[in-house]
Amino acid sequence: MKNYNLKRLLQVAFLAFLLVAVSASASENLTVHFIDVGQGDSELLQFAGKNVLIDGGTQDAGPRVESYLRSHGATSLDLVVASHPHDDHIGGLITILNDIPVKQILDSGQTHTTQTFENYLNLIDQKNILFSTAERGQTIDLDPAIKIEVLSPPATLFSDDLNQNSIVLKVTYNKVSFLFMGDAGFEAEDSIMAVESDLKSTVLKVGHHGSSSSTGSAFLSKVRPEVEVIEVGAGNDYGHPTQKTLSALQSTSSKVYRTDTNGNIEVTTDGQSYTVTTGKQSWSTTSTAPKSTVSAVAWPATAAASSTTATVSQGPFVGSSKSDKYHYPSCSAAKRIKPANLVTFSSSADARAQGYVPCGICHPP
Repeated sequence: MKNYNLKRLLQVAFLAFLLVAVSASASENLTVHFIDVGQGDSELLQFAGKNVLIDGGTQDAGPRVESYLRSHGATSLDLVVASHPHDDHIGGLITILNDIPVKQILDSGQTHTTQTFENYLNLIDQKNILFSTAERGQTIDLDPAIKIEVLSPPATLFSDDLNQNSIVLKVTYNKVSFLFMGDAGFEAEDSIMAVESDLKSTVLKVGHHGSSSSTGSAFLSKVRPEVEVIEVGAGNDYGHPTQKTLSALQSTSSKVYRTDTNGNIEVTTDGQSYTVTTGKQSWSTTSTAPKSTVSAVAWPATAAASSTTATVSQGPFVGSSKSDKYHYPSCSAAKRIKPANLVTFSSSADARAQGYVPCGICHPP
């Protein structure tokens, strides 16, 4: 009888342990912060004591990002992802690499000629940070409960376009998923759709700040997001987000959030449902205005968002009749245009009016 009671007691204790373990696991939240860094990208992922930073905005935004990280308990980073080497994505990482311990860097594998990029590489070397290059198909080991997949760039990179070769990540926590597009555009989207059968994502970080060269209708029909986040600066010179992209996003009947109008955007999920919290924050202090919270499992149709107007800049600018990009004449991509295909524009407005979009290398206005 005593042996039976002991065995029964052990069984009950074991079941109680399992229930506690399952309950603790189920109650763990993944929080994704879309940090308002003006015209740039920066996202912080937090789960089970782990911190991942994707991009850091411009160099001017570096202190802002550091302050945000520390105010949310991210005093060290398990992983930093540099989606691609443009200043509005890696500039702020200079401050982060200097001031906050970083275990590992995941880089797109592309080079750039700027001093910012050189400083970024030098700091990684000086700090002896583990450095790796993203490859389509790889997974990132953060926690067994979280699946992080690299969807892009492909093994053969797109030629002469840093944006298209952005690191694209899909992060899945049970039934809730996030798709981070960096500055990837139509070519990258087509390449991803060609190899990925399941792109359905709860939250979409819209590519390239809502430019007209990203977020195609076919891609949106595959992703079917419930929440769309645009990281963009107020009154920026690029006209981001464009009305074309806003219209495409609104056609999905999902909720659109923008850092220029909503400030910092936080999505918190237990893997089953999620909440979205927004709040404006001063650039010079960590104190925040009162936040608004929306609980969601599915969203109703969103109200129309406003677009900004691009600043007209006098040229000349050049393009190719075989491409939809326009460039500064000194751009490396412009110098490869064959004379027979050369098109000249008197201003950025002239180029845009003819259906051209800014080059991803020289970034004309």
